[in-house]
Amino acid sequence: MTDFPGNLRAGTDVYSLDGKKLGNLHRVVIKRSDLTLTHVVVDIGFLRSGRSLWEGGLGLDYDRIVPIGAVTSATDDHVDLALAVEEFKSQPEYSEESFEPIADPSPSEFDINDIAIRAEVLADAVASTPGAWVTTRLNKPVTSVDIVEGTDVWRREPHQKVGDVKRILVDETTGQVKALVISRGFIFKHEVVLPIRYIAELLDDLIRVDLTDAEILMLRPYTENA
Repeated sequence: MTDFPGNLRAGTDVYSLDGKKLGNLHRVVIKRSDLTLTHVVVDIGFLRSGRSLWEGGLGLDYDRIVPIGAVTSATDDHVDLALAVEEFKSQPEYSEESFEPIADPSPSEFDINDIAIRAEVLADAVASTPGAWVTTRLNKPVTSVDIVEGTDVWRREPHQKVGDVKRILVDETTGQVKALVISRGFIFKHEVVLPIRYIAELLDDLIRVDLTDAEILMLRPYTENA
């Protein structure tokens, strides 16, 4: 990909190089230090996962994380990848579950650890690995952060919700996030463009901004050419 996708909206259908639907755009991953887009995460859904109901497949996540270089184009209803179906299937899962053994630091005493171990034994009826807790690891750099549709945007002072993220606007040359499109209002919702300069802190599930009342009123409405 020569240029970066300039406009990414969660929920958009994602297609392979050979025109097959792979899933939906679920989230984007950006480098925290310079806000450069690094990956997109595609939700392939239960039906495309190939997992069975009796394997517990219905309640699991089926996200694949894909380097941004594999994205060839992005519109409001279509994201295209430079990957064939089989290449896409080989991409790592966004989250990986593993089983960690439960250690009892005081085996000679009955304490809270013993209660936890006994509770885990009861869970063995539905788990495949006895004597272990399920832990989840995200396949993304520790220096990165996720943005998903609906991420809350709050002012730091006063502590007040400004809106929630609807889409991300990216500089097509540098790959840096230049603005967020956020939804405001309770009954009469409208979308406005929040320039990246107002962001004070970026977390996986929360964005904090420094905005005055006057600056909020000056945020311009979002249009397709924004």
